[in-house]
Amino acid sequence: MSLSAAQGQVAAAIKEIDDCPETVKQMFLTALPNVFGRDMHPFQKETGAFLRKSLEEARAAAGEVLVGTNQRVTEAKTVLETLQADAESTTAAEGAAQVVLNEKIAELEAAEATVTEEESLLEETKAEKDLTTEEQQKLEAAKAEAESIQNGTFRMLLDGGWEEEEVRDMCIDGVCGYLQAEGADVVLLAALPKALLLRPAECGAFDKIAVDEACRLISEKVAACTAQLANSAERFDDVNAEHLGAWAILDLAREKVQAVTEVQSNADASLKSATVDKKLALSKVMDQDATVNTILSEATLAEAKVQQLDLALVALTQLETGEELVDKENKENVVLPMEVDQECKDKTMVFDQVSQVPMTA
Repeated sequence: MSLSAAQGQVAAAIKEIDDCPETVKQMFLTALPNVFGRDMHPFQKETGAFLRKSLEEARAAAGEVLVGTNQRVTEAKTVLETLQADAESTTAAEGAAQVVLNEKIAELEAAEATVTEEESLLEETKAEKDLTTEEQQKLEAAKAEAESIQNGTFRMLLDGGWEEEEVRDMCIDGVCGYLQAEGADVVLLAALPKALLLRPAECGAFDKIAVDEACRLISEKVAACTAQLANSAERFDDVNAEHLGAWAILDLAREKVQAVTEVQSNADASLKSATVDKKLALSKVMDQDATVNTILSEATLAEAKVQQLDLALVALTQLETGEELVDKENKENVVLPMEVDQECKDKTMVFDQVSQVPMTA
């Protein structure tokens, strides 16, 4: 590059030196156009040496900053990778929790459907139980009525144990009315009242036939009621057992609904917790990603500064040797800073200002 371009490179670097007083920077910028050349004054040599030392120290400091920044980038990326892995884990946990919740919701719906079915079955068994109970009660009443006739009014008539005819007639009406209700033969019903009016010793052969037939019918009715009650009792026991079983199954189904409801509630809470964890993990990833980008920007600036100081030191070496390397492609793009260009108009001021600044090796 040309010497003017080299001066511009050095001047730009001088402006960006950290931890350098502005007065010293202004001294360097002012002296720069006249520091290097032949037959250099001791002040020029001292200023040039001071300038090189300042640039080298700045380059060393910038290098340390770049190393530290790159280390921070590495550490921040490591943290980011850890947080990303945690975010992936929490996302997977949320998905698994959602699957469990869906399973528990389906299980709860099935359990509730079972309860509905068992409630319907319980109603059916209850209706059958009520019907069987009613039938049994009717059979018991029929048997009790038949036994009451057999062992009560009819027995008194058979034994001739009445004392008053009014009582006898009431018993005859009761027995005949019962047999008529039970569908006894009309011939029997016509002959029986007359036969029952007589005491056993007074009855003729035909009377005894009518009384025996009535006795047979009543006994058969009692026996039939007893047999039906036995069958009904067995059926009632079966129906009652079915009803109790349906009730027990319904209780178990309801208990299962309650248990699954609690599990579903816990699964829902777990899903909400997993969702919160995932959001928190993703938020940390976003924050750390922003931190990484910030540090990367700092690293880019630090690297740019190192490159700038490296170029400035190369340019300074060129100024010190006085060799001019023309870069045809970049020559037109090199612009000397305005401050340096302005100060070049009055070269006589340079050494006066230099002489006023204490120099250190």
